Amino acid sequence: MPRAPSIAATPGRIRELDWLMLAVAGLCCIGLVMAVSVQSLERGSNTLLALRAQGSKLVVGIVLFVVCAIAPLRAIRRHALLICLALTGLVWAAALFGPERNHAHRWLSIGGISFQPVDFARVGMIVLTAAWIADAGERIREFGRGLCVVLAPALVLAAGLFLQPDNGNALLALAVAGTMAVAAGVRFLWLGLGAAIALPAALLIVGRHGYALERVQRWLSEDPPYQVAQGLIALQSGGLTGAGIGHGWRKMGFVPEPHNDFVFAILGEELGFAGCVTVLAAFTLIGVVCHRLARRLDDPFHRWIVFGCGFAVCAQAVINMLVTTGLAPAKGIDLPFVSAGGTNLVTSLGVVGLIGNAARSDLASKRFVTKHQGGI
Repeated sequence: MPRAPSIAATPGRIRELDWLMLAVAGLCCIGLVMAVSVQSLERGSNTLLALRAQGSKLVVGIVLFVVCAIAPLRAIRRHALLICLALTGLVWAAALFGPERNHAHRWLSIGGISFQPVDFARVGMIVLTAAWIADAGERIREFGRGLCVVLAPALVLAAGLFLQPDNGNALLALAVAGTMAVAAGVRFLWLGLGAAIALPAALLIVGRHGYALERVQRWLSEDPPYQVAQGLIALQSGGLTGAGIGHGWRKMGFVPEPHNDFVFAILGEELGFAGCVTVLAAFTLIGVVCHRLARRLDDPFHRWIVFGCGFAVCAQAVINMLVTTGLAPAKGIDLPFVSAGGTNLVTSLGVVGLIGNAARSDLASKRFVTKHQGGI
């Protein structure tokens, strides 16, 4: 990834972080409104209970945001392998010992709290990949000491996800790590050879799961699957400004998973085209800010954390919207900050805290160097 010239002035970078926080706060507010609109039906039209349920997840996410924003990145880098192994181990534990829900083993229960460890494991994978890219330097262009080493965390995580099975998140993990590797300078020849080997293996694994293969076949057929058809109807019925918060009726048993996988369809019905464009603009802003920040950071570990985390958030959003509009087969991936899934919301806010931490830590290092070079 080509780097922009380092800047000595700080206001520009501060403003970029402000824009990032503004976009995230806006998406969280939209998510809170949509969760209340959808979940109040499940709770007997009790808006207060729905607000409390989603608000509690948001509070936990804000706590994790603060923790990640002040955590010492040097310690995180030093223990990146241990962090990644522990979080990836939770994914494997869910695959081997977790309860079965909807033909998959994706959940763990600890202390009475159920969660999907994949969201935490993805962050651990990004942190370790960023650390190893930073350590690799020019070796990143080699096959053995470059590509294989950098992609190893994603491959181990993807193997556990395929075992659950959670094919969508497995492919997402590989896409994030592969994009980080390409941006870091991995030779396309090595990446192409790796893809040529991995793609048939992935297709073979997906083919072993009948329901996953059936999803792809339905997506390729002329008639869209039921959930996609209902999602498209909801989007089309919203018009320019939507039916209004709480006035959409496709969430009443027509659109499946209206608070998670297909929340974008309900958003389009109740907030209309304007609401959809607002959400799309917010994710675009997040992507642009993260890319600009990554190009300006001096510390390679900080740079790749910002790039990887920003890309992961935006990739999830794109996949969710593509599934909702019928442009991709169903994946079961939430819309960050907007879907009501607690694990994804909490980890997404933690990721934003990590991005801000990396940007501020790099800025603090620059100030320290400037101060001592100036003899102050």
